Parts: sequence; C-alpha cells; structure tokens
Amino acid sequence: MLSWTLALRYLISAKSHSAINAITIVASVGIAVITAAMICTLSVYNGFEALVDDLCSEFDADLTLVPRQGKTFSDSDSLRHIIVANGGVEALSATLTEDVLATHDNQQIPARLKGVDLNYGVVTHLDSIILRDTTPSRIILGTYDEYLPSQANVIAGIGIAYQLRTAPGFATPVEVWCPVREGHISLLRGEEAFREGRLFCEAVFEVRQAIYDDQVLIAPLPFARRLLGDSLLTSAYELKLAPGARPRTVAQQLGALLPEFRVMDRRALHADAFRIMQIEKWITFLLIIFILLIASFNIIGAISMLQIDKQQETCTLRDLGADNGFIRMVFLQVGVLISGTGALAGIVIGIGLCLLQEHFSLITLGDGGSYVVDAYPVRLIWTDVLWTLLGVALVGCMATSAVVLKIKK
Repeated sequence: MLSWTLALRYLISAKSHSAINAITIVASVGIAVITAAMICTLSVYNGFEALVDDLCSEFDADLTLVPRQGKTFSDSDSLRHIIVANGGVEALSATLTEDVLATHDNQQIPARLKGVDLNYGVVTHLDSIILRDTTPSRIILGTYDEYLPSQANVIAGIGIAYQLRTAPGFATPVEVWCPVREGHISLLRGEEAFREGRLFCEAVFEVRQAIYDDQVLIAPLPFARRLLGDSLLTSAYELKLAPGARPRTVAQQLGALLPEFRVMDRRALHADAFRIMQIEKWITFLLIIFILLIASFNIIGAISMLQIDKQQETCTLRDLGADNGFIRMVFLQVGVLISGTGALAGIVIGIGLCLLQEHFSLITLGDGGSYVVDAYPVRLIWTDVLWTLLGVALVGCMATSAVVLKIKK
C-alpha cells in the first residue's frame, strides 16, 4: 500500500522539469489513442463478420445435413422421420445441387443449379431476398409442367440473370446442360454425354453475396432430379429449428443419430470465409500491439526522467530502510499507473465511439448505394475488450520493467 501511495505521489506531484510532465501526458494519451483504435478496429471486424452471417442466413437454413462420403444420397421416409422426430427441428427441405452449364442469348456461363422442394421457402428466408419489382404474384417451387417435363420455372441470382441477359417475363428459356452421371458415352456423339433442360426465369433474388448472386439458379427439385437421372437423388437436408432450439445442441443430437451425415450450421457451411476474417482480425490486433510497443518508448522515457528527478527522494527512502526491491516496485507502479490510466481512458473512448457508430452511423461507406450497408458495421464483443486490456497491460509492464530493473544501489 505504501509503494502505491508513493507511486501516485511521484506521478502527480510537481516535477523540477516541465518536460517530464509533458512526456508523461504524451505517453498516457498515446496509450489511450491506441487502445481506443484497437477496440474500434476489432469491433469493425466483428461487424463485418456479423453482416456476412446475416446475409448468409437469408439463403441458408439453420442446419444442413450432407453425406460424409460422396456428394449425394437417396431420399427416404425413414431418414426424414429420424430427423423430424427430434424436438428441435420444425421443418425439413430436401435439396439437390449440381454444377451445370447455363446458356441464353449466346451467353454461356457455369452455374450451380439448386433443386428445391416446396418446403424450401419455409426453412429459409427466400421470400425476403426476391426482388419484388420483378416478381410475379405467384412463385411456384417444387413442381414443374408434367406435359413438358423438360421445362420449369427458375429463380435466378441477380448476377447470373444479368450475365445471361434474362429476366422474368422473357419468352426465351435458359438452357442448362448437365453431364450424364452413369452409362456408356459415345465419343462420336458428344451431345449424348449431357442432359438438357429449359428454365423460364420466374423471379430474381439478391443476397449481395457473389457466391449466390452470380452462380445460383433455384429450380424445382423434380426438374433437377430428372436432369440428373434419379428420382430420389438428394444433396442435402436443410432444416429449420424450432423456436428456442440451439443449433449446436440439435446438431450434436442429429450427429449421434446419423453418423453417416455431417450436420453443419451456417458458419460451418462458410468456414473458410469466417476463418479468413478471424485471421485478418487477429493479424490486425498483432500489428496494433506492435504500434503500441513503439508508443511504449514514451513510458520508458517518462520513467527514466522521473528516476533522475527523484534521486534525492530515493536516497531518503534508502536512508529510512527501503531496499532496492521496494524502490523498483515504486517506479514499476508508476509505469502501471501511466499505462493503466491510458488504457482505461482508451477503453471508455473506444466503447463510446463504437456505440455512437452503432446507433448513429457516424462514419459512412460513401454515397451511391453501391455497398451492402451505408455505414461501417460495428459489433462490440466484451472478450475483445478484455484481450485489448490484457495486451496493453502486458506491453506497459514490459516497458516499465525494462527501466526499473536497471535501478542499482
């Protein structure tokens, strides 16, 4: 307690040189600015991560079951019963996804054909991503014309619709070509290696994610199965969870019941994208810590000059019986007070700026509507605040220790 009292007195008492006070203030302000910048930067990364998660949630279901081996499996009532019997599952949709070649108006591009049944609009937020200004009054999924089984309606991503030069109401269909999965193929008749289907654009959707908008064609499941030559073929079961159900808990339960399937939530489906964002976030954190190390030289300078200024007082303390360890502890605590004051001020400023940005959108991304959001998204996570405080405290202690350990009798 005595050492803390002396450290606080040394910090706030008048110095023989005004430069010492200036350097101390600069050191504390520098720590505060860097701490605030660290909190704001990490919060922006969290905001973009939450934004991507929200965008993906409009297209992806709460949970997705895919086979551990191979790309497809056979749909069966027994599998559906096991899944739906779980109290956490509210609805199930079977989907079939395959890479195809789409052509229209002399344009040819690779695409992902996703066949969906009538429950797909229940397990996802498909209705919310369809562009209403181009949408007919009735959207039909899961069925196709029995009289013309090679034709169906399709909901196209806005990017792929633009590339194919198609839109709702066009009289010419989009042709899709899919390789034949099984059977003998004649090298003299290459067209026999593909099955063809025609899709009339019924609506356009926009998720503002290139992996969906620029690649996906949503078609009826029977059409996709006919194109692939198997009436039971399925790529995934997509599930909507009951209110209050926890995705991780339900995934563990289904994984135990169906070990031949992988049960993934939205983050697991896009694990690579979220992993990259996490790597970028923590690399940025380390870079700011490096800047903090450079700024900590102000702490070293302030304590070094304070030692010189307080030589007479330290001699008096030694005459009163204080040992070298006690003197070192006093100056170490002075450094802790300098860095701690800056850190606490920086945390308050950083949290305040994040809350202001979250509620009032002070910093925008620019005009023109070319961005997914108008302002920088932020999301404050308290564990990031703790990591920031720990990093600042560690750097402050290292900088102070580098000086006070050199104090000699």
